[in-house]
Amino acid sequence: MDDFYSNNYKRFMIIPIILLIPMFFLIFVAPGITQGMDFTGGNSILISTHKSLDSIKIENILKDFSLTEIKVSTTVSPTDFGAKIQYTDKTEIEAERLLALAESALADEPEKSIDYSKQVVKLISNKSVQGTEALAVLNEAQDALVNYNENQTTNIKNQIINSFSLDSSKTDFKLIKISPTLGSESFNGILIIAIIGMILISIVIFVAFREIGPSLAIIQAMVFDVIAGLCGMALIGIPLSLSTIPALLMLVGYSVDTDIMLTSKVLKEKNGTASQRATASMKTGLTMTGTTLSALAVMIVMSYMYNIEIIYFISLILLFGLIGDVISTWLMNAPLLLIIEEMRKK
Repeated sequence: MDDFYSNNYKRFMIIPIILLIPMFFLIFVAPGITQGMDFTGGNSILISTHKSLDSIKIENILKDFSLTEIKVSTTVSPTDFGAKIQYTDKTEIEAERLLALAESALADEPEKSIDYSKQVVKLISNKSVQGTEALAVLNEAQDALVNYNENQTTNIKNQIINSFSLDSSKTDFKLIKISPTLGSESFNGILIIAIIGMILISIVIFVAFREIGPSLAIIQAMVFDVIAGLCGMALIGIPLSLSTIPALLMLVGYSVDTDIMLTSKVLKEKNGTASQRATASMKTGLTMTGTTLSALAVMIVMSYMYNIEIIYFISLILLFGLIGDVISTWLMNAPLLLIIEEMRKK
């Protein structure tokens, strides 16, 4: 394969264009990308124990606690068994909302603050508060919410231990709580950072080549790779979270690396024809990608065996993204660059 692009190479561009249709459908329609608890808020309990756990049985246990959006997944590793429980406690969310209102009204509208704080106590403990000092009533409401959360977590833990006859000394429970407000702020912050990063990368690419055509070709390949990663997330059910967004940004870096190598070789070097230079670049690029895919395969297997969820998710996202990179770079970007080179000669 000395000259892969010697014939009608423009027909290769049809493949990535057609693939975009089902990819967008998977991302935005069905099954769609879901936001993780990092952005939506909620509670997560991580369990590590010595006995096998049943997800359906755990879900039935949690139904007794008036929880919603319950999601349970179990894992098995060579060393232990585990479960990840995600749920939303609407009582807790409403209490946090009322507390936020009480805190904001504390200085200027103490009567409103007292009313909100009393609603919190009534909601979570069904008790009445008789205090008239805003700060004291607010502190009582905050203490009531802390006690509610501790009791709720303890009761869930005891129910699971008793239902599965677990040894408490060999069972580890880890609780993670994220408020919806904090989750929303995190999502907005990450989105702004990602947009700024993409803009800065685009500026650097344009400064490096000082031409609109090659710069846009690199940027479209970069976007296609991110879309491929998102498509993989939608297919497998990986949520968009603080752990998975860095994987998408890693795809951007990898894509820019291979496409800059291709663009420099096709447009700046002079040995051989443009299509021959593109073919040589493809050989180098596929070797690089093949090595990376081999490493990712090992990461996927090992992280699955040892229940390292973050590494497992990141590896799968990178896998889909690199497959997308092969398509976008060698079936879209390379033909675009050859068209640009033809236009230069004319």
